[in-house]
Amino acid sequence: MRVFISAGEASGDLYGSALAARLLPLGFEVTGLGGSRMAALGLPLIGDSSRWGSISIVQSVREGLRGIGTYNRLKAALRAGPAGVFVPIDFGYMNLRLCRFAREAGWKVLYFIPPGSWRRDRQGADIPKLADEVVTNFPWSAEMLSRMGASAHFYGHPLLEIHSEVLKSDLPRSGLAVLPGSRRSEMEQLLPILGMALSDYPGTITIPVPPRHMELVRRLWNRGLDQIIDGSKDGAVIGTLKSAERAVVCSGTATLEATLAKTPMVAVYKVSKAVEIETKLIGFKRPEFVSQPNILLQRGVVPELIQEDLSVTSLRDTLGNLDVGRQLQGFDEIEALLSPATCLTQTVELIQKLAAQV
Repeated sequence: MRVFISAGEASGDLYGSALAARLLPLGFEVTGLGGSRMAALGLPLIGDSSRWGSISIVQSVREGLRGIGTYNRLKAALRAGPAGVFVPIDFGYMNLRLCRFAREAGWKVLYFIPPGSWRRDRQGADIPKLADEVVTNFPWSAEMLSRMGASAHFYGHPLLEIHSEVLKSDLPRSGLAVLPGSRRSEMEQLLPILGMALSDYPGTITIPVPPRHMELVRRLWNRGLDQIIDGSKDGAVIGTLKSAERAVVCSGTATLEATLAKTPMVAVYKVSKAVEIETKLIGFKRPEFVSQPNILLQRGVVPELIQEDLSVTSLRDTLGNLDVGRQLQGFDEIEALLSPATCLTQTVELIQKLAAQV
């Protein structure tokens, strides 16, 4: 039986590889769209999404044009051979279109982490009519989607099960973890400031990054004794966070991983001047919170240094004056909110049920 996974960004590649690793021993034929983690499993991928992920309209248009060929190849692969279970992961712009196509071609659809699942005021209006089943990573998302007519489930957040072994371990903590993002544009903006702010940090700094960006980081980072490691390897990111005393994290999924690792952190983000001008022209308003811990708790537990608020001085001062006790209390609340750690196990069972219906 075929399972077609479509994962468009780094976090989706992590979740897709975790699902695929559990499906392959069950005899499923797994293919689709993914990045380095899914490729490492030896999957016959139709497209490589490791370079995807845009933060501006210009970048989105450029990537959209580049992705047209991949989109057409994905449709051709869905059309060829027998139908099975289509598993889109987030990345709504492409995946919602693929859902429609897959259903028309006879596939069952399980949407794993629907786009905008973190929102508490609304969920995607198209999801109930495009997916046979939905597995979402937040309880309120499942509740809203169910009221909208979807067969929606919350089995806990997948990161809890993906990282369960490391999270249960009691690693000694030392040094600082720096996670500068997964996109080249993020690293180019953040690393010069972080490097200057942390130039006299007394301990070792560990920086897990995608392998394609390691040379860039080595060029931009001037502390020779620090560790720049391959962040795509299993356990690299969570292991780095779990063994660090504190962390500086580019806002994104990594802030949630730091939360689960119970690592006090500062969340940072910065875009180029051109992107900043673009956001002002289109009237974009920055939300109250941008890091996942603060969004989930709806209060400011993690300090956020975003755009003009991020400087050498502000980062040094903020990192040196973290309210560690307040953060750890908030992290415990989030862990309880996102439990249990059964998301992958129960999702695989749901895929098996859908496969039997094809």
